[in-house]
Amino acid sequence: MLSMNLAELKQRLDLLVEGNVISSSARSITVDAFQHLLETLGIKDVEQAEMLFTHLPTALTRMENRETLDAFASETMMEEVRNSGSYHLAKEQVRRIEREWKGGLPETEKEFLYLHYTNVIQTNQGGEAN
Repeated sequence: MLSMNLAELKQRLDLLVEGNVISSSARSITVDAFQHLLETLGIKDVEQAEMLFTHLPTALTRMENRETLDAFASETMMEEVRNSGSYHLAKEQVRRIEREWKGGLPETEKEFLYLHYTNVIQTNQGGEAN
Protein backbone atom coordinates (compact mmCIF):
# COMPACT_ATOMS: atom_id res chain seq x y z
CA MET A 1 0.00 0.00 0.00
CA LEU A 2 1.08 3.53 -0.68
CA SER A 3 1.34 5.78 2.34
CA MET A 4 1.91 9.48 2.76
CA ASN A 5 3.19 11.50 5.70
CA LEU A 6 2.85 15.21 6.37
CA ALA A 7 6.23 16.15 4.87
CA GLU A 8 5.44 14.26 1.66
CA LEU A 9 2.04 15.93 1.41
CA LYS A 10 3.54 19.39 1.89
CA GLN A 11 6.15 18.71 -0.78
CA ARG A 12 3.47 17.52 -3.21
CA LEU A 13 1.24 20.53 -2.48
CA ASP A 14 4.13 22.99 -2.81
CA LEU A 15 4.74 21.71 -6.34
CA LEU A 16 1.06 22.21 -7.18
CA VAL A 17 1.13 25.77 -5.78
CA GLU A 18 4.32 26.56 -7.72
CA GLY A 19 2.69 25.24 -10.89
CA ASN A 20 -0.42 27.38 -10.27
CA VAL A 21 -2.56 24.24 -10.12
CA ILE A 22 -3.86 25.01 -6.61
CA SER A 23 -4.08 28.14 -4.49
CA SER A 24 -2.04 28.74 -1.36
CA SER A 25 -5.24 28.93 0.72
CA ALA A 26 -6.31 25.51 -0.63
CA ARG A 27 -2.84 24.20 0.28
CA SER A 28 -3.18 25.50 3.83
CA ILE A 29 -6.61 23.98 4.40
CA THR A 30 -5.47 20.67 2.91
CA VAL A 31 -2.43 20.50 5.22
CA ASP A 32 -4.68 21.23 8.20
CA ALA A 33 -7.18 18.58 7.08
CA PHE A 34 -4.38 16.02 6.72
CA GLN A 35 -3.01 16.84 10.17
CA HIS A 36 -6.48 16.57 11.68
CA LEU A 37 -6.99 13.16 10.07
CA LEU A 38 -3.63 11.97 11.45
CA GLU A 39 -4.63 13.13 14.93
CA THR A 40 -8.12 11.63 14.70
CA LEU A 41 -6.81 8.22 13.65
CA GLY A 42 -3.68 8.32 15.84
CA ILE A 43 -1.31 7.58 12.95
CA LYS A 44 1.78 9.17 11.35
CA ASP A 45 1.30 8.01 7.77
CA VAL A 46 -1.97 7.71 5.86
CA GLU A 47 -2.45 4.77 3.54
CA GLN A 48 -4.25 5.19 0.21
CA ALA A 49 -4.86 8.93 0.66
CA GLU A 50 -3.36 10.29 -2.56
CA MET A 51 -6.67 10.71 -4.38
CA LEU A 52 -8.36 12.42 -1.44
CA PHE A 53 -5.54 14.84 -0.77
CA THR A 54 -5.11 15.65 -4.44
CA HIS A 55 -8.84 16.17 -4.99
CA LEU A 56 -9.33 18.36 -1.91
CA PRO A 57 -6.97 21.23 -2.85
CA THR A 58 -8.02 21.15 -6.50
CA ALA A 59 -11.71 21.24 -5.48
CA LEU A 60 -11.11 24.17 -3.13
CA THR A 61 -9.21 25.99 -5.87
CA ARG A 62 -12.07 25.33 -8.30
CA MET A 63 -14.49 26.82 -5.80
CA GLU A 64 -12.26 29.88 -5.35
CA ASN A 65 -12.37 30.29 -9.12
CA ARG A 66 -16.17 29.77 -9.09
CA GLU A 67 -15.94 26.66 -11.25
CA THR A 68 -18.48 23.89 -10.67
CA LEU A 69 -18.32 20.12 -10.43
CA ASP A 70 -20.95 18.02 -12.13
CA ALA A 71 -22.89 15.53 -10.03
CA PHE A 72 -20.61 12.64 -9.26
CA ALA A 73 -21.96 9.94 -7.00
CA SER A 74 -24.98 7.79 -7.63
CA GLU A 75 -27.59 7.56 -4.90
CA THR A 76 -26.75 3.86 -4.49
CA MET A 77 -23.08 4.66 -3.95
CA MET A 78 -23.91 7.40 -1.46
CA GLU A 79 -26.25 5.07 0.42
CA GLU A 80 -23.31 2.67 0.86
CA VAL A 81 -21.14 5.54 2.10
CA ARG A 82 -23.82 6.69 4.57
CA ASN A 83 -24.16 3.14 5.90
CA SER A 84 -20.41 2.80 6.43
CA GLY A 85 -19.11 2.62 9.98
CA SER A 86 -16.66 5.37 9.05
CA TYR A 87 -19.25 7.82 7.75
CA HIS A 88 -19.60 9.76 11.02
CA LEU A 89 -15.83 10.38 11.08
CA ALA A 90 -15.86 11.34 7.40
CA LYS A 91 -18.64 13.88 8.04
CA GLU A 92 -16.72 15.35 10.96
CA GLN A 93 -13.61 15.76 8.78
CA VAL A 94 -15.62 17.48 6.04
CA ARG A 95 -17.41 19.75 8.56
CA ARG A 96 -14.00 20.89 9.80
CA ILE A 97 -12.92 21.71 6.24
CA GLU A 98 -16.15 23.66 5.72
CA ARG A 99 -15.57 25.68 8.91
CA GLU A 100 -12.06 26.59 7.77
CA TRP A 101 -13.18 27.30 4.23
CA LYS A 102 -15.83 29.67 5.63
CA GLY A 103 -17.91 29.42 2.52
CA GLY A 104 -19.51 26.04 2.74
CA LEU A 105 -19.03 23.31 0.20
CA PRO A 106 -21.45 22.32 -2.57
CA GLU A 107 -23.26 19.05 -1.91
CA THR A 108 -21.53 17.37 -4.87
CA GLU A 109 -18.11 18.19 -3.39
CA LYS A 110 -19.17 16.99 0.06
CA GLU A 111 -20.38 13.69 -1.38
CA PHE A 112 -17.08 13.18 -3.18
CA LEU A 113 -15.18 13.98 0.03
CA TYR A 114 -17.43 11.68 2.11
CA LEU A 115 -16.72 8.86 -0.32
CA HIS A 116 -12.95 9.35 -0.23
CA TYR A 117 -12.73 10.03 3.51
CA THR A 118 -14.81 6.94 4.28
CA ASN A 119 -12.46 4.77 2.20
CA VAL A 120 -9.32 6.33 3.70
CA ILE A 121 -10.64 6.03 7.26
CA GLN A 122 -11.62 2.39 6.76
CA THR A 123 -8.17 1.64 5.32
CA ASN A 124 -6.37 3.38 8.20
CA GLN A 125 -8.67 2.66 11.15
CA GLY A 126 -6.85 1.27 14.15
CA GLY A 127 -3.92 3.62 14.54
CA GLU A 128 -0.35 2.37 14.71
CA ALA A 129 -1.43 -1.28 14.73
CA ASN A 130 -2.13 -1.21 10.97
